[in-house]
Amino acid sequence: MIRLDIVADNTKYHGWTRVGFHALLISGILLLIFSAYVPWFLYPSAPLDYPFKTYAGPIIRDAFCVVVQYYFLVFLFTRYARKPLLLVIGMAVYYFILFTCYYYTSYLVKHYCGLPDDYTGSISHFDRTPYWKALFHPATFYHLMFIIERAFYPLALKLLIEIYRRQVRNANLQQDYNRLELDFLKNQISPHFLFNVLNSIYALTEEESPRAAKIVQQLSGMMRYSLYETADVTVPLYKELAFIRNYVELEQLRTSKRLTLETSFPNPVNETLVIAPFVLITFIENAFKHGVGSTTKKSFVKIDLTLRDAVLHLSIVNSKPANGKKTIGGLGLVNVRKRLAALYPDHRLQVLDDALQYTMTLTLTLSRSKIPAPTLKAGVLEVKDDQIR
Repeated sequence: MIRLDIVADNTKYHGWTRVGFHALLISGILLLIFSAYVPWFLYPSAPLDYPFKTYAGPIIRDAFCVVVQYYFLVFLFTRYARKPLLLVIGMAVYYFILFTCYYYTSYLVKHYCGLPDDYTGSISHFDRTPYWKALFHPATFYHLMFIIERAFYPLALKLLIEIYRRQVRNANLQQDYNRLELDFLKNQISPHFLFNVLNSIYALTEEESPRAAKIVQQLSGMMRYSLYETADVTVPLYKELAFIRNYVELEQLRTSKRLTLETSFPNPVNETLVIAPFVLITFIENAFKHGVGSTTKKSFVKIDLTLRDAVLHLSIVNSKPANGKKTIGGLGLVNVRKRLAALYPDHRLQVLDDALQYTMTLTLTLSRSKIPAPTLKAGVLEVKDDQIR
């Protein structure tokens, strides 16, 4: 018995499972053809005393032709169902192949199996008609109709299995969609909870420690930008630079006692310029992580970002620990390199790894948005108190 759940699952329907299914299908075709010959062999008007190969000859012939039809038609409609011209040509080829198989197997049935004729009279028809004349003979199509009709049964089975597979696939997709929707709602709840906590911290520290309150406000703005404003392929450049400014300020507060920081950002920024989100922050983050975070000694970071029309140039120089590793960066840099190659194929990235410092320069040609973005103060990602919630 065919387990439809296995047939519908592509991860299980392979190897010997697939071979077993096709063997079962061919066995079913043989039984189908045998059932068609039972009335002629077992209940004739006069007894037929034939050897076994004479009985088996037409059954094997018809089964072989049905199998050829089945696999050819499945291949044809699977590959070219949406290409009408190729499909018409394929149907002509199908008829030619079917005729050729039936013509020569009928010859073998008569001359090697010893059957004078079958109940349709096709053996005699093909035996007395040359190949090319029989191909275009009006009676040929009549004889082929018997074998064409029997191919509909395995094709109907194939169609039913495909319908079942589509239903299972659609059900799985719906299940995955429901799970993703639940995960999305859960992920929405988590940031909302975090923003409420940040809002509470902001309210507690606003009077006693304005500096800490400002840090919380900046952090909330950065998180909101990361979660809700970077879903598109590109974001306004001024928002990305505001995000970078806030990150740099937070790092400076964290490491101010041992860090010498020099930054230069364009001001103002053309509001129509857009950039892929988070392609710049990875390099800046690595400068603080590997140049400052990996040592307790004095260190420096220099960030210079300039704009000339739509050409952005970023230069980052950071100090290196005395006993630091030569290779700086990891998976984050690998991923951002791939993104740059895909989104900005004409970009220029240069990295210089010296004994005392690490230098990175990046040049990008940015695109412009069709709709101008709303005005924002240069370099500030503003978040009001009620927006922290």
